[in-house]
Amino acid sequence: MKTTIPTEIQQLAHDSYHIARQKVMENVPIVLLHVAEEYSFVIQGKDAVEPYNMWVFDIGAEKTAREFFKHNPPTAGEVENAIQVVEDEVMPLHRLLAPNSNLYTLDESVKEIAQQTLFLESEHGVILSRTDMEQIFGRLAAIISGRPASQDVLPTTNTYAATLLILREVMHHLGFSNITVLE
Repeated sequence: MKTTIPTEIQQLAHDSYHIARQKVMENVPIVLLHVAEEYSFVIQGKDAVEPYNMWVFDIGAEKTAREFFKHNPPTAGEVENAIQVVEDEVMPLHRLLAPNSNLYTLDESVKEIAQQTLFLESEHGVILSRTDMEQIFGRLAAIISGRPASQDVLPTTNTYAATLLILREVMHHLGFSNITVLE
């Protein structure tokens, strides 16, 4: 986890929070996830003006794919190594997040993951349950274990695999039962 957050990431995080707050009613605690190419961030807040916490992780879709996945699809060992690093990044937040928060994102990459299942739609956007996300991860694991990729419609890029892995670890270790992709 980064302790010094660059100004441009802070600005993007605040802008993203304001967009999310326009879509979700005030005084409801939210957690907003953004998976960028070279980093990821989580913002937490309850009021409409400013978030009260922001964390930036040294994991991103491209960075994780580049640093851990030498094969396409990645090997089981490569995925395990990436999981350990991602877990180490996100686990400290477990005790810091407000209880009863809902998880949201504005990311198209997460929407692409949700479109691999029979997602739910709400007034705010597309809802991906942790159960459905785990099924998608299971499909990826089957491909990694040798099932021909041509037998599935999952995207075959390592950045897709890295985004799915980051999403999985955030949802699992931070205790979110679903994520809403705001539209």
